[in-house]
Amino acid sequence: MRKLVLIAIVALVGCARQSGDEAGPATAGTSAQAILARAEASAQAGRQQRAKAIADGTLAAQAVAASRGIEPSDGLAPGTLGDADDDGYAELEWTRMMPKEDYDQLQHAPPVVHIGNKQGKQIGTLHTIPALAGRKVRLSGYVVPLASDDQNRMTEFFFVPFYGACIHVPPPPPNMMVHVVLAHGIDPPQLWDPYWLRGVLRIETTSNSMAASAYDMQQAALLPYNEDHAKDLRHAFE
Repeated sequence: MRKLVLIAIVALVGCARQSGDEAGPATAGTSAQAILARAEASAQAGRQQRAKAIADGTLAAQAVAASRGIEPSDGLAPGTLGDADDDGYAELEWTRMMPKEDYDQLQHAPPVVHIGNKQGKQIGTLHTIPALAGRKVRLSGYVVPLASDDQNRMTEFFFVPFYGACIHVPPPPPNMMVHVVLAHGIDPPQLWDPYWLRGVLRIETTSNSMAASAYDMQQAALLPYNEDHAKDLRHAFE
């Protein structure tokens, strides 16, 4: 099983202002903010290295297949889908949901400037991988609630590869976000708790004031993601 990419940098919740002219008197939270900033930088670097390794591996697999005259029978590049669970849901890496040119563009994204209180602007495109439509997949990531019922139970959310830590950091690209509407409301999870999202992937655009997503999921279910390092990271931010 591939390990979950734990990156706490998405701009979907607020963070403390970090510019010098906005800083007030030192507080007990100052050191915690410094630790969080270092964790963000380290996690972002790790995510970029992991994404590059995944993309390079995909290209290598495609080159080997092409040299042997092997064409993908299902329209997907070799290695796009990982092992399937007992119910037939195959693991899908977030970077496999975007074309190579979008991945290359992501590597040259502008730096984040932690000044002011303006939300980071979403970058990326709505370009998708058409052959993923209708696939039974499972993704590891985090929940961003969008709507709830009259009992305050979550009924709609975005599923993303990393959870909110700073408003200045833009949301993930649209083709690394999945929009989900549940048939029945559930208790809203904590933003920092990792989950598996399992269901049938569709290509459908959803856009609101927060962000846009290029994918949608039917028959969706949230399952806990149990892994020691995930728990350690969660406790570090409590």
